Amino acid sequence: MNSLQNRANAVMAFSISAIFCLLGAIALSAFIIPTSPNGLVAVNSIKVVTGRYDKTWFDYKTRDNQFANTVMQIDADLSSLFHWNTKQLFIYAVAEYSTPTHSKNQIVLWDSIIKRKSDAVIRKKGIKNKYSVIDVNKKWTDIHANVSLHWNIVPYVGFMTYGHSQASEPYAFPLPSGIQT
Repeated sequence: MNSLQNRANAVMAFSISAIFCLLGAIALSAFIIPTSPNGLVAVNSIKVVTGRYDKTWFDYKTRDNQFANTVMQIDADLSSLFHWNTKQLFIYAVAEYSTPTHSKNQIVLWDSIIKRKSDAVIRKKGIKNKYSVIDVNKKWTDIHANVSLHWNIVPYVGFMTYGHSQASEPYAFPLPSGIQT
């Protein structure tokens, strides 16, 4: 009747189907777990400097590019985002602003990976921007940016979910020293 190969095939097919159903239930259950994360990013200072971006980049050969250097403070409690299906959190501070030529601009100022729930309460001061802050227009004239904390939940099984904190009050980018309006 049934050979050993047919029986092994039936057992394996049933096992794989049962595992996929279990993984699907795990992935869906992560959406019903209540979370209440909160985070605040405050910009303590913004300094705009003028200079050359890099000698090797052909777009930035002029010396009149403006770069922003920020010092921030982050106060966040993201421990509620950790549950049994959370592998890690990817968090990042984003400055969002608009210019006459581009209606929505976003720049990542700082990022970090959190792998444990005990590290999910963040109280840091004096954080400098990790990445270069340069605008497409190469000038920071009349720019007001809102800064917020964003996070991505990386699960063991399922879909990556996203979230963000409430945006801060707009911060104005000052003129570089030595430039008159």
